[in-house]
Amino acid sequence: MENKQETEPVTQTEPAKEKTEGAVTQTENKTEGEEVKTFTQEEVNAMLAKERKKVPSKEELKAFNDWKESQKTETQKQSEFNQKLTDTTNENISLKQENQVLKSGVNAEDVDYVVFKVSKMEGDFEDNLKVFLKENPKYLKTEPTTTNNTGVGVKKIPNAEEDGVLAILKAKHPEAF
Repeated sequence: MENKQETEPVTQTEPAKEKTEGAVTQTENKTEGEEVKTFTQEEVNAMLAKERKKVPSKEELKAFNDWKESQKTETQKQSEFNQKLTDTTNENISLKQENQVLKSGVNAEDVDYVVFKVSKMEGDFEDNLKVFLKENPKYLKTEPTTTNNTGVGVKKIPNAEEDGVLAILKAKHPEAF
């Protein structure tokens, strides 16, 4: 019979570290006869301090960024400025369009959608907004209807002139309005 030697596969694992009251123990898969390496807290602190020295301080980072900025050419600086200007202009236009849509009486939930749809249309935004809202009145706020003493639904129309009684009350008691 042949004598077969069975070999176990050799595996390499990262050392696992355990912290026990004041000492850090590093353990590995060991074979018989090898010693386990133990670190004291002072040794661990020294290793951490050594690694921290490799990380630049805030002052060093600021100095590096200043140096990096000084190395840029005028063309690069102008390009970055133009990009910031373009971004700011686009944000300004977007906010103005959103403001126009809100002022036109669109429901707050539908503002983003209406801005998107109207901005895709050719021509002036304000004119396109009027056309879009005329074709799609479902996006406009609706005033709640109330009933008067006759049981007929009455809808208050915004921007309508005040009726006579309300005008007289406002004239006599402006502090109430």
